[in-house]
Amino acid sequence: MSEAPQESSLPIKEAREIVKDLLPPNPFVYWADFLFHSCLGWGTFYLAVQSEGLPFYRFVFFLISSFALFRAAIFIHELTHLRKNTFNVFHVIWNVLCGFPLMIPSFLYQGVHNDHHKRSIYGTEKDGEYFTFVAEGRKKIIVFVFSSFLVPIFFFIRFVFLTPISRLNEKLRSTVLERASSFSININYRRTRSSLASASLWQVQETVACLYGWTFLAMVIQGIWPAASLALWYLVATTLFLTNSLRTLVAHCYRNVGSNTLDFSEQLLDSVNVPGNLFAPLWAPVGLRFHATHHLIPEIPYHSLRKAHRRLSERFSEKGLYNKTSGTGLCSELGRLWREAG
Repeated sequence: MSEAPQESSLPIKEAREIVKDLLPPNPFVYWADFLFHSCLGWGTFYLAVQSEGLPFYRFVFFLISSFALFRAAIFIHELTHLRKNTFNVFHVIWNVLCGFPLMIPSFLYQGVHNDHHKRSIYGTEKDGEYFTFVAEGRKKIIVFVFSSFLVPIFFFIRFVFLTPISRLNEKLRSTVLERASSFSININYRRTRSSLASASLWQVQETVACLYGWTFLAMVIQGIWPAASLALWYLVATTLFLTNSLRTLVAHCYRNVGSNTLDFSEQLLDSVNVPGNLFAPLWAPVGLRFHATHHLIPEIPYHSLRKAHRRLSERFSEKGLYNKTSGTGLCSELGRLWREAG
């Protein structure tokens, strides 16, 4: 029996051949997972608002709502990778149940995330999902994490108020589209009109999100929903963004600097898997704990990433390129980034 190769670069064709049967997405898994967690999230949100019992019960409902809706929200990542003109109804329902009420319509991620996977853009100044945390130092890590408390307010103002106001002023409109229409961690990132155009029906999504926001405010003002529901919405949304900020810090090593272009092997080594951690599905749901595997073959649906990772780990040597992407957990990887940024 021959030994696994000690690869210095990963044979991409061989890797794809190993997992090619895992590439088709399973619609039943997508629908069941998303609908269960979105219903669980909004159901416990309602219970937290209406509960008249002890604060402990409200806190439990709040936690369940936050992490259930976080899992539902993370499906925005899957939407960007599903083949065009497939899962169209799923895309609409995701926005109706999750994107619009959380003020995160799917167009915010479309295009931006696809650029992140382009070999000529990944890790450079044009990559909206990459920041040079190691080079910039620990202060930027702290600022990034604590900005999560402002992000829900930012997007609420963006869609509820700036959407209608910006249509009256072209200069403001350009600023909103370039600087407030994407999920990006790169503070210098500017979204282009062509990038927006790649997201289907983005102007419709923008308008509907605005209507959702105004409807919610009107219901609070009229007493249909208690004022506490607005505070709870903020707390749930903040928990989502805070958890996602920690997940984002672990997803990559962030060692690249500026305009340097990384080859594919370097990009893979800059990405991180956290395969064996018990709590990883909570803070990195919908397959995102296998982030290096995802960057290796982005078409693999989230429900097949665990099996794909196991096959690739078994095929390639423990000291080889692929297995060097594996980390041990959230705290250990955050600690590694903190030390390197010191």
